[in-house]
Amino acid sequence: MRVPILLLAWSCIIASAQQQSSWEPIGAVRINRDRVMWTSPESLLRDLQSPEKAVRLRVLRLLGVEATEFFDENRPEVSLRYASLGNDQTRQAIIQVAALSRAYAVVAVPTADGWERIATFDSILRYRTQPTLNDLLRVEFADHDDVYPGIPFKRPAVELVLRASGGGSGLYEETEDRFWMHNGEFRHVLTFVTKYDSFIAGSGGMTVHERRWFRDSQLVEARATVSSEEEISWDLTEPTRFKSVSCTPYKWDAASFKYVRSGPARPCKHEPPK
Repeated sequence: MRVPILLLAWSCIIASAQQQSSWEPIGAVRINRDRVMWTSPESLLRDLQSPEKAVRLRVLRLLGVEATEFFDENRPEVSLRYASLGNDQTRQAIIQVAALSRAYAVVAVPTADGWERIATFDSILRYRTQPTLNDLLRVEFADHDDVYPGIPFKRPAVELVLRASGGGSGLYEETEDRFWMHNGEFRHVLTFVTKYDSFIAGSGGMTVHERRWFRDSQLVEARATVSSEEEISWDLTEPTRFKSVSCTPYKWDAASFKYVRSGPARPCKHEPPK
């Protein structure tokens, strides 16, 4: 009887290992670094529009989408773009899939035989009214000096900017996470809370609002406390609206491969968010 028992135990161990999640939490998002071969990004995008449910589910699995039934039932919004995200001229494919509050961004690189998926980002955008694909992901130029000692960086770096949001009763918070691809792997280079709204209990309807933007290697932060019934304009060209508008300088640190704070917060020129 020992052999069957040992075989059963070994089978349970293997099944448990197969069920272990490949998702890694980073900041407010999750990333799956499993590599999967594709024929072409265009064919996947086309098959996502197929009237056949089995075809759509197959593509969602190839993309690394976890909640396949949820996305198939809600017919997701999808997009495809190309950008050079790493330290050379290679253009990667970026497919976005979003439905209601759930969104994925999937990156693939060209190979000799087609395309290979290298990363799937999972984000949840709670408490957003009809979030768009741009609410999930942006592609932005950045200044990464001294990436390789003695080798000048020939062109601006391009970062993936992903957002996730959540909250609860009287509270809303949105986080921005930035990634850069280095030698075929995505590196997490910066995270911060970009939006924070909190109702002040016992204040007669007052709410604290905070907004932050990362521009030109500085974190711009604006704060306002207003009546919950007051319409808020986040035009930073109106300096009288905000009690506090500050800029905190950051620099690119090649040793840790991320942005690090390089000085204290200070009053800064008012500029509209981009």
